[in-house]
Amino acid sequence: MNQSLRTIYSTHHHTYPLKENIRFELAHGYNATYYGQVAHNKQIDAVENGKKRALTLFHDIFKYSETIQMIFFISHNSSKSNIKKYLYKNEFKVIDSFVTNSWEDYYEGLTTVLVTETAKSNIRITKVIDGICYEDFYRHGKLRIRNPFVFYNAKDNIILNIYDDRGCDVWSDNLKRQKELFNHYYSWILDYDKENISRFYNSIE
Repeated sequence: MNQSLRTIYSTHHHTYPLKENIRFELAHGYNATYYGQVAHNKQIDAVENGKKRALTLFHDIFKYSETIQMIFFISHNSSKSNIKKYLYKNEFKVIDSFVTNSWEDYYEGLTTVLVTETAKSNIRITKVIDGICYEDFYRHGKLRIRNPFVFYNAKDNIILNIYDDRGCDVWSDNLKRQKELFNHYYSWILDYDKENISRFYNSIE
């Protein structure tokens, strides 16, 4: 496992506080003033918009990757993550595993960080992203995503954390690649964070 990645997850449960992090808005197009069935339909439309953005970011970040690492964060009092449900075939290897207290505000006791790797073609990516985005809108037949996890591009050292339908974090100390993502998807950056993120990335040549 990349040492910088191990350091991050030994002390943080996500990358949001890190200066290199870019937070993107996913679900969009929903206005809270809608009511009833109209509101529900508009909200589902927003989630579908979010899925499209999440898939776009995934395919951009991993466009040159043949393999992808999936990093799972497993509470000590929960069952181990059923990794094979994310995959077409039960073919993966464990790259690293360690315990941390960085999730103590969410989980009781220690959390296991489990790093796995599989072929990109083996990940049910559309189904997985659908399951993440519809976590709060569960419907029969959709994949249920219970354990938090992130995708990792080991070659470019990029973490993609699609945390729910609202947004995702992209972190890397590969600032050239991050600047490309910043420029290309600038309009997707969450307004709340845009000023600080812009200040940092506009200072990079």
